[in-house]
Amino acid sequence: PNAGHLWHGESTPFTALTGVFGGGEQGLVKQPPHPHETPLARMLLSAGAEANDGQVLYNRMFFPSNDHLRLLFDFGLGAGDGGPWKRRMPEVVDSPARLVSIQLGWALGHGMRHRIKVLAEHGVDLDAPLDSPYITAMRPLELAGLTGHRELSGLLVALGAQPVTSTPEVELVTALLAGDGDSVARLGSWLDDVRRSHPALVLRAAAANRIELLESLVGRGFDVNAYGRSDVLNNDPWETALHHAAYEGKLDIARALLRLGADPTLRDSRFDGRPLEWARHGEQPEMVALLASLTS
Repeated sequence: PNAGHLWHGESTPFTALTGVFGGGEQGLVKQPPHPHETPLARMLLSAGAEANDGQVLYNRMFFPSNDHLRLLFDFGLGAGDGGPWKRRMPEVVDSPARLVSIQLGWALGHGMRHRIKVLAEHGVDLDAPLDSPYITAMRPLELAGLTGHRELSGLLVALGAQPVTSTPEVELVTALLAGDGDSVARLGSWLDDVRRSHPALVLRAAAANRIELLESLVGRGFDVNAYGRSDVLNNDPWETALHHAAYEGKLDIARALLRLGADPTLRDSRFDGRPLEWARHGEQPEMVALLASLTS
């Protein structure tokens, strides 16, 4: 039941369970779960398949459904020694604790309220620093304030997370993303520092689908064309907010960005593509029509 292989030499094994649950970066249409996903997964798990399956968790973390998590928790997700693949490759396969921490960090970064609740209900620590390749030693409540999803801090507190103290710079980022004008005014002397240390807040606002926040940030001097990452909370200079909106088909966000001065001719730093190419790759015909009229 733990049969699998290392795809192209990647360290995370693709197991039988990985195939049953499906998903991945190309979406559930192109990479669907098995038609009998739940009973087949339950059969494998009952026969000894390891619930701490990093590739299953990665492939399904992009989508809102949490049924796979509930089933995996029933069979030991987050506990135990990680199973045979962890024992074979202890240095490269993530531990059970790290796997659930990664899930919490991703859910916070993408405003997945229901997933956060599921993780909390199954004992995932809401106070421990997140252990993730995407986030460096940040507590969940700290991360929540920096995501642009303004409701998450209150959710974590309601679920039992303890208050945290932060630096004035982090407080200002939180206030900017929360639309807290009084706190922004109080911490205004840190604005230049935040523009330097968090250049891609406009991209974060686009990822959170908040037009009013885009307008507020650009009005405070943040660059509408700044490069960053929309998938995780760091400042790797990958793409602009317009690239993100184009790929996701966020027409209202794209129009707002263009009105605020976004440049549709800029190319991302990973694939050398303009937002138009991102829209085409994301199969977003309305976005393609909008951007083609500006860049063709």
